[in-house]
Amino acid sequence: MKETKHITEGAALLGIYILLLLMTLFVPFIGLITFLALVVPFVVYTARNGWKSGIWLIVVAGVLSVLIGSPVALALSIPASTAGVVMGHLIQKNGNRYAILGAATGVFLLNYILAYVVAIVLFNIDFIEVMQEMIRESIQASEAIATSLGQENAKEAVAVLEESLGYTSYLLPTMLVLTSFVHAYFSQLITFFIIKRLKVKVSPFPPFRELMLPKSLLWYYLIVLILSIMAPEEGTTLFMVVLNLSFILMLLMTVQGFSFIFYFCYIKKISKAIPITLVILSFLITPLVYIIRMIGIIDIGFQLRDRIQGKNQGK
Repeated sequence: MKETKHITEGAALLGIYILLLLMTLFVPFIGLITFLALVVPFVVYTARNGWKSGIWLIVVAGVLSVLIGSPVALALSIPASTAGVVMGHLIQKNGNRYAILGAATGVFLLNYILAYVVAIVLFNIDFIEVMQEMIRESIQASEAIATSLGQENAKEAVAVLEESLGYTSYLLPTMLVLTSFVHAYFSQLITFFIIKRLKVKVSPFPPFRELMLPKSLLWYYLIVLILSIMAPEEGTTLFMVVLNLSFILMLLMTVQGFSFIFYFCYIKKISKAIPITLVILSFLITPLVYIIRMIGIIDIGFQLRDRIQGKNQGK
């Protein structure tokens, strides 16, 4: 009886998955939301029945995707199904939301790397080159428009953009990591919104103000900073490693700075509007990002929160 229930539930969830997949492939705009929701059937089934049952669902979903007849369908199925099973397994084990997010990001990243390699090896398609060519055409069109309108320094601006475009190939690892994180984050938001209504027990996200990155990141940041000062030759492996690690570590320090600002405002009972306004302004005022990043570094290195909490308790 129990086995029949599992099969029936699996068939129903596969039907929902196929519907979401078809909408992703053929319905504009709504397809973006259904793309992020593709993980949901696998999360629900695995959270209720375990990872072994989830693996069988991956296999059947892959076969059905092939039967639909589109390589794109299979390319969408594999990342969604594998990430969904991992998320469902961690939910079943009452995993922390940050741990679930990290695991889903890792699975998506592995899938993106695999897809990139397969595209180059089997189809001779380099997505970075395709993207660069599209951007280059857009830049050239903008230059033509600016020149026709009599704007000065158009060529100088285009030269700067062309130089920046050359770095996109070096930043491929960072782009893959950030894309995987964004995919995992929004997929998790949709998933948890749905499974809560299905009475699946999930732990809430800890408040952003409680985010505290490991102190060891400061050592990595220092090492990468020293290596960047040594100015490795452009195009070398060391250059790519330093460039990507610098970007990721600076981003993490900035996030830590935002977290501290939210924590400080919470402790001091300052309106949430203040930190939210700072987040928005940081996208518009570049020097503000540097200040927030420095706050994040100090927060990790000198335990600012403990000092503020101690002073607050002493009053």
